[in-house]
Amino acid sequence: MHLSPTGTAPSPPRRRARVSRTTRSAVATAAAGTFVALALIPVTAANAATPAAVPRTVAAAPMTVCGEPVPAPTYLTNIRTGRHATFDRIVLDFSGGLPAYGSIGGPDKLEYCGSGQTVPLTGTEYTEITTNSAAHDENGNSTYPGARLVYTPHLTKVTGFAVTCDFEGHLNVGFATKAGVTEIRTTTLTNPSRIVVDVLH
Repeated sequence: MHLSPTGTAPSPPRRRARVSRTTRSAVATAAAGTFVALALIPVTAANAATPAAVPRTVAAAPMTVCGEPVPAPTYLTNIRTGRHATFDRIVLDFSGGLPAYGSIGGPDKLEYCGSGQTVPLTGTEYTEITTNSAAHDENGNSTYPGARLVYTPHLTKVTGFAVTCDFEGHLNVGFATKAGVTEIRTTTLTNPSRIVVDVLH
């Protein structure tokens, strides 16, 4: 008998068990049935991929909880402007509480939301204040008696403003500015409720 280097007899080689054609066929059929069963399992909402959230630039309306009173509607009543040594000011007055609001700005000209027509204001930059408000009440009566398009040659950098949207609770007021604006700052005040826009230069 031949000994291995360790001094022990080597184990006889093991023979692989043969699988008959019948056994292989049964295994394949069972695997196929498993795949079919898995394919038929419905995908629940928890298993579905969740799309990435899309950032928004406009402030969202505040949420209300069941049992809380719904905020009373607030309406635009006036738009005022003023010239100061280092900034121009635009003030939006509202009849009720302050609406949710945001701002959008850039070089593209302003458009009226209903028609898509370009607002005839000239400048190098255009800014739009967007609010969850209206310039008319539930009966369709105007709450803002002023002009919807106003040119402001008395201001240093603001060339004019316009009510660009007043539709289904969306009220937007846009304005155009000349070159040389360093910052546009918005704040809110109460008694009366108002959004104050300062165009610094």
